[in-house]
Amino acid sequence: MSRHFMKTLPAALALALGASAAQAGLPIDFGGYVRSGFGTSGEGGKEACFGLAGASSKYRLGNECETYGELKFGGEAFKAANGTTFRVNTLLAFSVAQNQDWEQASPSWRELNVVADHIGTGAMANAKAWVGKRYYDRQDVHITDYYFWNNSGPGAGLENIDLGAAKLAYAVVRTADSGDANRTALAHDIRLSGIKLNPDGELTFGAQINQKRNAEGAAAIAGGHLLTAMHTQGNLLGGFNKVALQYGSGSGATTGGINLGGAKDDKVTRLTEQIMVQPKGDWSGMATFVYEDKKSGGSHSKWTSTGVRPVYHFADNYSVAAELGFDQVKPDGQKTRKLSKFTIAPQLAAGNGFWSRPVLRAFYTYAKWNDAAQAAAGAGDALSSTGVFGGKTSGSSLGFQVEAWW
Repeated sequence: MSRHFMKTLPAALALALGASAAQAGLPIDFGGYVRSGFGTSGEGGKEACFGLAGASSKYRLGNECETYGELKFGGEAFKAANGTTFRVNTLLAFSVAQNQDWEQASPSWRELNVVADHIGTGAMANAKAWVGKRYYDRQDVHITDYYFWNNSGPGAGLENIDLGAAKLAYAVVRTADSGDANRTALAHDIRLSGIKLNPDGELTFGAQINQKRNAEGAAAIAGGHLLTAMHTQGNLLGGFNKVALQYGSGSGATTGGINLGGAKDDKVTRLTEQIMVQPKGDWSGMATFVYEDKKSGGSHSKWTSTGVRPVYHFADNYSVAAELGFDQVKPDGQKTRKLSKFTIAPQLAAGNGFWSRPVLRAFYTYAKWNDAAQAAAGAGDALSSTGVFGGKTSGSSLGFQVEAWW
């Protein structure tokens, strides 16, 4: 069987199953996300993207150098007389460099699960049970694509159990070493959500506890945990404010899931805040702040990130977005790395809101960084002396992008 055929098999199967179900009269939901575009740097060549070594994210607007897509197919497979339903969910994802007009990429099954809803009575009346591979209740900052709480993968769980003052969820998600299937661990994830703290405000507590499940002879894995407290304030100038405080240790010194290479002495403390507003009028926007203090593999660093994306909507479908972001990483015993990035982007969008998509953009991006950031950048990176800007510590990029979700 050819390698090309094996690469395209997941997408072909999904499309074939969707077509078969549609012909059979079964209701199939179709959704997804895509972004793509092209551009050129101020020095020529293809568009450049700017990210700081040691920072876990970068500011996205006019700063994404790939074509990325997710295709979702799902539907209700069975409904029992007592109201219990069973739903099948799938999600295919792909990412390719924006180079030629024909490219081959290997799509991957990011989600494939079955969810049973309304599985009981009383506290379980609106509860769900699920098994499979899943994006599990991920929390992110949109303008940086930073998933600060993300315990996703193959697993099983119960959620939306009504305790009165809170909703309880439990999941167990497995992580395995891609090079050694005997080296595995389980992340036990317990969450209490929907705790009413103030008008329009809710609190969520999460505790992830990692359990080693190595077979005999496999390399050791550190134990660990990740604790999260998150407050979401709704109905705030047409938007929300979300702040999360996290502490992790060992293999749990991450943003969720299990770091199989983590050491028992690894630690992370992280504060993440984002605010999104859409007041009545012509403006909308999002701002974020992240502070992370991390010890990993014997090294210690502090990362600070702050940025804002205001959008001015001057007509129903026309707007101008700007984004200003700053990242700083201070490793112990080394000079502080700094990166500032600014983008301006006129937009044609399907509406006049911050979340209106699809959107067609033209963009101009300018970035500036210091010598320490250049020295820490990987070979060929935009910030590196071996990159397109050479020994310069500033550069620009311009181009076009489309982004859509449905």
